[in-house]
Amino acid sequence: MARRLNIDPNEFPQELPNLWSKLKSPKSENANLSDVFAELTRAIRCRYAIDKGVLVLRQEETNHLAAISTWEKGSVRTGLALTLPIESSLFEQVARSSRVYGNLSTSSFEGNFFEQKLLLNPSSASFVLQPLSVRGQVVGLIGYSSQRPKAFSDFLDGLFDGIAAQLAAMVDKKLTEAAL
Repeated sequence: MARRLNIDPNEFPQELPNLWSKLKSPKSENANLSDVFAELTRAIRCRYAIDKGVLVLRQEETNHLAAISTWEKGSVRTGLALTLPIESSLFEQVARSSRVYGNLSTSSFEGNFFEQKLLLNPSSASFVLQPLSVRGQVVGLIGYSSQRPKAFSDFLDGLFDGIAAQLAAMVDKKLTEAAL
């Protein structure tokens, strides 16, 4: 059952710094990245009217990006290891730049077919890609789309950077543990 956080949507930008501490899954010894992504997405979905979400990680052995989890209509798909093509990849461009990328319109989506299918629905009006960086290295990214135009201004204004840094640190820890 999904757990709801008691955050007033009108006060949401002020609550963002405290959001990570309110999530339960990052504190669990057995936490996996898909569970954390799912809980985070549930916590923010109303504020941003989220249509779809995707968690993408940089594969250590190939250095390619791979989708490991998706979110749509409250359901999470986990256990994915979909290596994304590099050709015409908006996700790769965002990872290389290490900057948040948001688009106010989805009609001119610049990514490849796979990225479009992972991130957008026909009803999506805006989207954001948030790099997950640790020590200057992008270890992954999260992406969200929304039915609402201009939904992700908090991301573009840097208000989500602290949460992204926490998630990135967790990704880095999990990748390091897996490599051992």
